[in-house]
Amino acid sequence: MTNLLHLNVIGKGSPLILLHGWGWHSAIWSPLIPHLADKFQLFIPDLPGFGKSSILTEHYTFEAIIPYLFERVPPTATWLGWSLGGLFAWWIAIHYPEKVSRLITVATSPKFVSEENWSGIPISTLEKFAIDLTSHCKTTLNDFLELQLRGSSNQETLLIELQKQFTPPDISALLGGLELLRTTDLRADLRKVTIPSLHIFGNLDKIVPVSVVNNLQPLLLNGNCEVMQRTGHMPFLTQQERFLACLRNYCLEFPSPTHEQ
Repeated sequence: MTNLLHLNVIGKGSPLILLHGWGWHSAIWSPLIPHLADKFQLFIPDLPGFGKSSILTEHYTFEAIIPYLFERVPPTATWLGWSLGGLFAWWIAIHYPEKVSRLITVATSPKFVSEENWSGIPISTLEKFAIDLTSHCKTTLNDFLELQLRGSSNQETLLIELQKQFTPPDISALLGGLELLRTTDLRADLRKVTIPSLHIFGNLDKIVPVSVVNNLQPLLLNGNCEVMQRTGHMPFLTQQERFLACLRNYCLEFPSPTHEQ
């Protein structure tokens, strides 16, 4: 397999894999790196078609993409995924449990689309994103970025900073990622995840509504949901100190078997 998946490896300690969300790339984690690299060896990929990674596959599916990740990361690690990246982390924990020592998701749902008795984003919204991407991609992505930051006290400052870092993704990756968000439903498989897991939400999130916690918690065999106040879809940026404290508490309570003492 020819691998054109871009990956940064930074720091030392037990391995921690950081998966970005839809529309973004690995630079989204930059503000956290100084706070994590002294405790973890960070593996930070660009998913196919995002950032510096080639599209790699004609079929944007978990089955097609995840082997490229496995080529570049340790055989067992803590997996932390934000939004779409959280879906990837959850899928790996379900199908390859031996590769996941700890699971952390951020602003992620096992089913992003709403339905009766399940909170989520209306399917019409995702369908409109797909249509808008093909006609005015840059404006659509900027609107989506603003939506992710909405409600945070430092929204305007962060928006300017993120716009400077932004790299336009491959349109095939954008549409493929939207299709994963639209069609994936992992709810029936969640009880296959037996390791302690942490799932972080923002109470002001406009994409993954905080009310999903009431639906999700009963489905988790050994997982805990944490709701952070006064933040939306990017709690690791908008409430960074509280987010890092949450991670530290989880990692102290459930130390990784590969952690270097």
